[in-house]
Amino acid sequence: MISIEKVYIENFKSHKNYSLYLDKKYKHIVIYGKNGVGKTNLLDSLSFFSNAKGLRGSSLEEILPKDKETNSFTKIKIKIQSIDNVYDFSLKIIKEDNKLKKKILLGDKKISLADIKKYIKIIWLSPYMDKIMYEGQTLKRNFIDKMIIQNDNSFNKIMISNKKDIAERLHVLKNAKDEKWLDILEKKIANDFYDIFVIRRQYAEELNNIISSKLKNFREVKIQYKNTLFKDLINKKDELIDLFLKELKNKRELDEITKRTNFSINSDEIIILDEKNNINIDACSTGEQKSSLLSIILANCWKLKNSNKKFILLLDEATSHIDELNFKKLFDEVDKFETQIWYTGTNKNLFQVIENKGFFIHLQ
Repeated sequence: MISIEKVYIENFKSHKNYSLYLDKKYKHIVIYGKNGVGKTNLLDSLSFFSNAKGLRGSSLEEILPKDKETNSFTKIKIKIQSIDNVYDFSLKIIKEDNKLKKKILLGDKKISLADIKKYIKIIWLSPYMDKIMYEGQTLKRNFIDKMIIQNDNSFNKIMISNKKDIAERLHVLKNAKDEKWLDILEKKIANDFYDIFVIRRQYAEELNNIISSKLKNFREVKIQYKNTLFKDLINKKDELIDLFLKELKNKRELDEITKRTNFSINSDEIIILDEKNNINIDACSTGEQKSSLLSIILANCWKLKNSNKKFILLLDEATSHIDELNFKKLFDEVDKFETQIWYTGTNKNLFQVIENKGFFIHLQ
């Protein structure tokens, strides 16, 4: 099992100076207390070791102390214990003369966020994610893409390369109009479009299989990818790439005028279906949407576990996504993961099912 053994926070949002030592024999960590005492901020500090903006989507400026306008800093340290190793990670954000600097260390060695993910992945579910289920396609797409990257970082490399090539193509259209270079760029972009589409589609199918086979006690949802432009060419790689190339070339003039890429792999539509009622999740109640989001997060955790990837799970206000009667089902499910799980809630009584298996921390 992998777990966080120690947390030290200095000047992170509401936490000015906070240390936490955990008993490694407990895999379930419960943070409880009244609203406003910093429960979510504690989980948020951990999430910055997985995502540049944390579970709340905060900018670096937003997490720094507000009482010092010019020079200030934030420091977060965590000690992680795996079966055979101990890792000391630290994150420091410094503001000097209105310039922000961020440094991540493993011991004394400077590393990147991507490097941390080689050792540990931090997964979370929070009320801030609820809008994924009812807002536009961009949020759904980013949500799925981030989970794919948690499982396979090569997808991130494809996305970064594709973004760079798209920007380069727009630059050439605006300035050089070099036909040969445009042809080369568009061939690279079209091939990346194909890879992105296939990886997204395969990942959705894998999650669907996990939900239907392992998560029968939770809301059954199904993720679908739809694109009317190439729905009949899904299994025809060469024809699909040729179609992408044709669309890119046909839109050169329009892209030059509008200064944006008007044909993109992101024109596909992600549909999340409530399997029981066979309706789009957009039409479901808030409670049904929340429980559907939970099913998808748990399915991703199972995929990580099946691939022997190490992760820690943060469940912020877990009972906001599932009623108290079904919380035991949630606990029984996450207890199967050989990892540490963190929970937050306003009342210790919400977590009676954990009792002797949990390490309880009362924030005041």
